[in-house]
Amino acid sequence: MIYIKSYFKKELQNAYIQYHMSKRNRIFFALFLGLLSFAMHFVLQTLTDSVLSDAVPEIMQTSYFSTLYTYNSITFLVYVVYFVINYSNLSFAEIKKNRWYSLIKMGYKPIPMIFSKFIALILSVFFIYSIGFVFTILLTIFLKYNFILAYLPSLYFVGLFDLVAVTILFTSASLFIKNPANVKYFIFITTVLIVVAHMLLGYNDIVANRVLMQNFSILFDFGRSLYLPALATISLAGLVIAVFKAKNASQYYTIPYYNTYDYVLPENTLIVKYNPKAQKAVPINNEKRSVLRSKIFNTTVTIFLVIFICAALAFNVFIILISTSQPGKEVTISGKIPYIFKSDTMEPTIMENDLAYFDRVGNAADIELGDVVLFLYDNTVYIERVTSIDGNSLTVDIDAYPPLSQKGVMIKTIERNTVYGIFSYRNRWLGALILFANTILGRVIFLILPALLLFFNKPMKTVFENRTKKYAGE
Repeated sequence: MIYIKSYFKKELQNAYIQYHMSKRNRIFFALFLGLLSFAMHFVLQTLTDSVLSDAVPEIMQTSYFSTLYTYNSITFLVYVVYFVINYSNLSFAEIKKNRWYSLIKMGYKPIPMIFSKFIALILSVFFIYSIGFVFTILLTIFLKYNFILAYLPSLYFVGLFDLVAVTILFTSASLFIKNPANVKYFIFITTVLIVVAHMLLGYNDIVANRVLMQNFSILFDFGRSLYLPALATISLAGLVIAVFKAKNASQYYTIPYYNTYDYVLPENTLIVKYNPKAQKAVPINNEKRSVLRSKIFNTTVTIFLVIFICAALAFNVFIILISTSQPGKEVTISGKIPYIFKSDTMEPTIMENDLAYFDRVGNAADIELGDVVLFLYDNTVYIERVTSIDGNSLTVDIDAYPPLSQKGVMIKTIERNTVYGIFSYRNRWLGALILFANTILGRVIFLILPALLLFFNKPMKTVFENRTKKYAGE
């Protein structure tokens, strides 16, 4: 390809992202990231009365901080997936396909080309991330949250820094990964290591703290966290190594091999064929092994789909059984009554939206002082703690009264035979999962998606088979 413009300007224009991805498409991509983050924030707001509020309060708050923190997280994950899909265009893998050889022979210098690619990629990341960041802020305005300008620069830098760092790391690594089929594994491992480093190096304690993030300089307090200098050093080292590696690799050219059909091969000659994906010669007699790998892969994918579909359907049945239970006739599973607790009156023993399990008991149950019991009172189900026992009469009360309420108004005297469950244990995460499953997105994931997989499993299997054959060079 011959460029009228300078190579640097041309590649900046194309941004080294998929050649057909115009500036307009990149804007749409940025707006999509903002909308996705905003939608996820809405979904999370339906789960505020769950364990998520304690586990990840940074994404559960009603603030610009939460929407932008969610945007940073989603953008990072989506970008990693995008890089895997468009690996050949976003990395130096094109050098191995001899795309630079003719340009080198035409007089273009490898080092300016290498830096132009890095700069083009970083500018493209900056362009997409910035538009999505601003769009998320504009969407959050409609929620009428309290606007705090102080933590916006910190959140912007945190999200952009991670994207730039992974761009340099992934692009540099492409020069050393001989088999493109291993790219996804390298990217996955690198992504996991970065997330782990966030936590182990104390960086997450800073970026998840809305008060600390109002001070931009706190990010550069290396006494608190060494994450920034560590990742910056690794990225710069990868950049330097990539420059020298790409300079050498770009000046080589693989001469194609042409068959001569009148040539008689010596006896016991090993015949091979070149696998362009794996970039190595593969013996012809290894095709049976390739077919075996393909069958193993397809079987694994089929088993995974079956397990996912069965688990999703079973989970939906479980939710339906709980939702349709009648007072005093709740579903019993292995002697346990699962019960979604919709109150904060028994905190901290049972939190709101916890999935609480009660041992189903009969009229002659052995009830002890301090037990949390499930009972019927005026055809209404109550969960309270036994405060005193007098023969067959029990006095019960809640643990936590709402503010400004009169304590003692919930005290009841009940008969022992009205008790049909004694609290056993609770599961906060499963309670949050059930709460999510009752949202629109939850229904799509746990009900509609399994149904689609069930009816379209054959086309999906065909896609996986074709992908396997493609990487196997068949």
